[in-house]
Amino acid sequence: MPPAKKSSKSGKLSRKQLQQLKEYGELDPLNSINDDRDLDDLVSKALGRSGYGSFTGKLRAGKHSRDAGKGHARSSLAKPQRNSRPDAYSRLLKSLETTTSSIPANSKSVVSDEDEDMEENEDEATLGSASDDSENDEMQNASDVDQKEYEVDEVDEDELESEAEEPIPEDLDATSDAKEVFEAHDYMEGHYADVDSEQMHKKLSAVTNKEYEQTIVEDAALGSMVVCNVAGEGAKPANPRPLKQKLVKPFHKLSKTGDFTDFQRGLFGWFDQYRDVVYAGRSLENEDEITTAYALHAMNHVMKAKDQEHKNNSKLAKAHASGSDAGELRDRGFTRPRVLIVVPFRNCAYRLIEKLLKLVSAEQEMNSSRFAKEYGPDEEEERKHNSNKRKPEDFQRTFAGNIDDSFRIGVQLHYKSVKLYADFYRADIIIASPIGLRMTTGAESGDRKDFDFLSSVEMVIVDQCDVLLMQNWDHVSHLFNHMNLTPKKDHGCDFSRVRSWFLDGMAQYRRQTILISEHMTPEIQAVFNNNCRSIEGKVRIKPAYTGAVDNVVTQVSQIFKRVSVRRLASANDDRFSNFVEQTLPDLEKSMMNKKHTVIFASSYFDFVRIRNHCKDKGYIFAAISEYSTKSEAMRARMKFFDGELQFILYSE
Repeated sequence: MPPAKKSSKSGKLSRKQLQQLKEYGELDPLNSINDDRDLDDLVSKALGRSGYGSFTGKLRAGKHSRDAGKGHARSSLAKPQRNSRPDAYSRLLKSLETTTSSIPANSKSVVSDEDEDMEENEDEATLGSASDDSENDEMQNASDVDQKEYEVDEVDEDELESEAEEPIPEDLDATSDAKEVFEAHDYMEGHYADVDSEQMHKKLSAVTNKEYEQTIVEDAALGSMVVCNVAGEGAKPANPRPLKQKLVKPFHKLSKTGDFTDFQRGLFGWFDQYRDVVYAGRSLENEDEITTAYALHAMNHVMKAKDQEHKNNSKLAKAHASGSDAGELRDRGFTRPRVLIVVPFRNCAYRLIEKLLKLVSAEQEMNSSRFAKEYGPDEEEERKHNSNKRKPEDFQRTFAGNIDDSFRIGVQLHYKSVKLYADFYRADIIIASPIGLRMTTGAESGDRKDFDFLSSVEMVIVDQCDVLLMQNWDHVSHLFNHMNLTPKKDHGCDFSRVRSWFLDGMAQYRRQTILISEHMTPEIQAVFNNNCRSIEGKVRIKPAYTGAVDNVVTQVSQIFKRVSVRRLASANDDRFSNFVEQTLPDLEKSMMNKKHTVIFASSYFDFVRIRNHCKDKGYIFAAISEYSTKSEAMRARMKFFDGELQFILYSE
């Protein structure tokens, strides 16, 4: 908004006049009554809260004028643009003003979208009558009152819309129980509330003992799913307006359809209930919809949490100014990071952060150039990508751009800016790979251990679990084992604001975990069973697979062998023993006549064990893995093609 025109003199407002400004600008008269600031600043501040176009006020100079008697003020607000939509805060103010005489002070008022046109007409009529009354009063006192005129330039419609979508300011009057329209049915508040009730104890007992009530649900968009309810609570109705107002317009721009697709609406509906969700149907066709859905959910969660902190800060400030007690205001954890998102490569993090930045729509993005240089694709990577056109489409998508798997980056949100590469203890969202986090948290027996920044994480999103399984799933297991532990240091924590269930060590029951994969595996199922403990329940979405065994291009003999294991803990050892004692001797006999044999190991740990065993036995072979150089892989393929090798050992 353009600054107000400065006057040559400064004036003060009476208590009544500041109270009138407070109705539109939320000024605090108790803090401003003895303030010598320029009246223009107060008026500009009031206009910044009201969202209307212009303000013209005439006020006598008061003590600054020698001939002045009792001052009289007139203020008129220009009518809003007829096509502009008043923000939720202004509509709530209007609804509260019109119902003050009929409802208690602590009642909640909710305004529906259907009443917007009617309220806009009422606003214009009210403002017009107020302007006429003030003009008549001024004409009666014009002869003995010295007046000044303050003007603010007209604000266009686009600026009004942007102001309407800004989050609640920190100096909002938090003593009112009225909430924004789009938060009328917010499941986040109920999930993270400090409530010690009988139903809450039932939920904790059911989750601890894994006493879930399972229901199979068929959904047209998501497919078959298993819904695990807790303590007799079924599925909640969909939130009609789940998003912060500031996120609505950026999401519509980001979405290809301008709104939720049926698939996104179904998936986001489960996210918004703060259930633990595992979705095992990720594909090239829906990956953009899934990424947009969980990025929107994460940003929505952070913004709502920060707004709650701002409201409580306002309560504490006003209580301190008046010398009263604000009571317990618990709205945070031990450390600042609330959301952790785990992805396999830098190119995944690059696409995700690009979405987050578009959703925030910040005026300033700090360290964006460094981010584009370190995470974005360069010319060499583009050249490699263009040379892989003959590869399958999923290969091109996975390995396009920067495929470094060791990274971590913190994202810090401010009121109108975003900072990338923020320190973990000052970040709101952490995006990292499993190995990147493992390098930060340290080894099990090392001295360099630091996982306090994971102590207050409220939401964990692990995307592309199927790709992480090809890297090292042990890092993912290590991550969940060190989540939501009591920190070893305070890190400047204000313990009077820490939620009770953090202090009681119950944070794991409030944390939401979201797992996204192309298919379900025992490792993912183990995390879902043992580490997903949200008191709101679980949802396992597993679409039916058509199968691919019968789609083999080359007609070859396919033999499947079942390996018996003594127990699950020794499955890896039993499988390796079966291979070296039975499978490998049979292959050695056939290799005497057939030189072109490929041994594939899906796990890198199995790959290393087989490679070391074959070296000890003196086999003539070559081993290719993700750590092999391009020249090493080419030499191994040439020797394999010429028949110089007994076999080639290959891993992903």
